Amino acid sequence: MWYIEAIESRANAQMKPRTVTIILLTVLIALSLPKPELPSANAIGVANVIVQTVYWGTDPTAPQSVHPGDTNVIMSIVLANVGDDVARNVTATVYFTPPIDYTYFINGVANTSSSVTKVAGDMNAGDTFTLTYTVSVEPSAQAAVYHYNILLSYKSARELQQVNKTAVMDVPITKGELHIQSVSTNPVKIYPDSYGNTVTVTIVNSGNGLAKDVQVDLQLTAPFTPSSSGSDEIFLGNLPAGQTTPANFVIDVNPNATFGQYSIPLVEALGNQLIPIGQVPVYVAEKVKFQIISVSPTTVSPGDSGDVISVEIKNIGSITAESVRVELQVGNYFTGTLTDFLGDMTTGQNKTALFTVDIDSKAPVGTYPVGLRFDWTQDNNQYALNHTYPVTLYVQAAGPPYALIAVLVVVIIGVGYFIRKKKLAKAKPTATK
Repeated sequence: MWYIEAIESRANAQMKPRTVTIILLTVLIALSLPKPELPSANAIGVANVIVQTVYWGTDPTAPQSVHPGDTNVIMSIVLANVGDDVARNVTATVYFTPPIDYTYFINGVANTSSSVTKVAGDMNAGDTFTLTYTVSVEPSAQAAVYHYNILLSYKSARELQQVNKTAVMDVPITKGELHIQSVSTNPVKIYPDSYGNTVTVTIVNSGNGLAKDVQVDLQLTAPFTPSSSGSDEIFLGNLPAGQTTPANFVIDVNPNATFGQYSIPLVEALGNQLIPIGQVPVYVAEKVKFQIISVSPTTVSPGDSGDVISVEIKNIGSITAESVRVELQVGNYFTGTLTDFLGDMTTGQNKTALFTVDIDSKAPVGTYPVGLRFDWTQDNNQYALNHTYPVTLYVQAAGPPYALIAVLVVVIIGVGYFIRKKKLAKAKPTATK
């Protein structure tokens, strides 16, 4: 018996690993067999209308950009049915709030509305429909992406259930951002008492949109004035994003301007608004100043010939005046040598200009304001400058010839004395012998 039990025990021990192997093979074969497909249930289709895109204009391949102040621009809203059923009686209501305004006209009268409903009708699954609205953008709008609500209403064809849902649209408004890129002047140096100076301001649109109908003004204050009416304001038109353009202003500098750096505000005129762009730096260079110490004589007479008028001059500036020429600017009654060359005049130096003048005998008596014009160069003869100082001359009637009168008086007295003496001599009685 013990022998039989030993044989059975040995057989069981050999069968255990074989059984495990068979089971594993069976499982693997079962997993590799194709699975039978169960019949699918027919699902009920659902419509799903969404806002696919929003763009400005009517061409989706070339959308426009809209800017503050634009009027009667087209906003296009594309609806899409992304469901798998027909959407019946689709309507869309857009709620407009500033800065976008919806205006419509009835009998020529403008009316505004905060909500506008339009009908898209039935939309099959996969269809799109474009709604268009003519709107205006307020001038005060800022560059931004504005969010507007749109209410979509429709029914699914199979469910016949009303769907009302609100979507949010992103509406971009772009705007140009003007900045000063560079400033130059012509001539390179400008001085007090200079006229017709061109200040060129290069302006760049660094914004992300068109700067429309750009007008820029240079707000001049003393010591600057426009050279002519409107020379301090320029209309530049439209400036696309990234574009630069020069603005040329023509200004005068007052004679009493002190030298140094000035900052002039540059603004954009947008309707009644003045929007600061930046400060325009303008440097006024130092110009030689002269002082009239004395004028002698200041009084002349009609018919005078060869009168020498001397003018003592001093350079009171802090730089040298080179090749100084002085001209006495007088009227038609004065002729003669009216120009004198003084050469260079250093700081604090005095010189005298001499003019030989003839006065017409018909010159009316009175006061004659005349000019003393200085022409010179400075900064190593780089810049030719001038300035005119006022001087007053007086024309008075010629006085009586006092010397001749004195001689005549002496002669008359002498003749009278001689006659009287002779008469006295005749009147003496002759002595009688």
